Amino acid sequence: MQSRSVSAVIFAGGQGTRLGGVKKAMLEVGSQPIIARILDAVRPLASEVIVVDNDDTLRALPGIRIVPDSETQAGVLVALHSGLSAASGELCIALACDMPFVNGELLAWMIEQADAHDVVIPTTEGQLDPLHAIYRRQPCLDAIGSALARGEKRMISYLSDVRVREVGEAEMRIMDPELRSLFNVNTPEDLALANRLAG
Repeated sequence: MQSRSVSAVIFAGGQGTRLGGVKKAMLEVGSQPIIARILDAVRPLASEVIVVDNDDTLRALPGIRIVPDSETQAGVLVALHSGLSAASGELCIALACDMPFVNGELLAWMIEQADAHDVVIPTTEGQLDPLHAIYRRQPCLDAIGSALARGEKRMISYLSDVRVREVGEAEMRIMDPELRSLFNVNTPEDLALANRLAG
């Protein structure tokens, strides 16, 4: 395995509207905030942790750096560009802040796949998951910057300009049999299910 520098970039700027406007990162699953569960998974893999956020709610968390979205409410691609811009690692783990079951073993394996690719991204039922992915920082910054300059903000608008490794369900299930890594807490029902799974 090649030596590589890795940053973790966690995206916490969402509004949590379906949960009454709460800060999703601070929701408790298994008596622990989701953000703490994510940090436990990524800290062994990354030399720095950056949280892309637009308020100070999470500033007291130890060992993280908060960076703002360069353009609030502009979508995931702009937020990704902001996070990659702030990172120092050659590779970046990108994660949403509402994923309570992030799997360190799966992320470590995805990092290894990035040796020959610029983006390593899960695909389930034909859908890519850009906020559970590995990005090679500089090529992706260049490609995303070009897409944004063209006025394109769709998450897939730059992928044709970089080397993409899609990770299918069968591969992920070797390390994460129930694909819990990709579970997001978006609704009160999701939160209740997450707590049952954590229990």
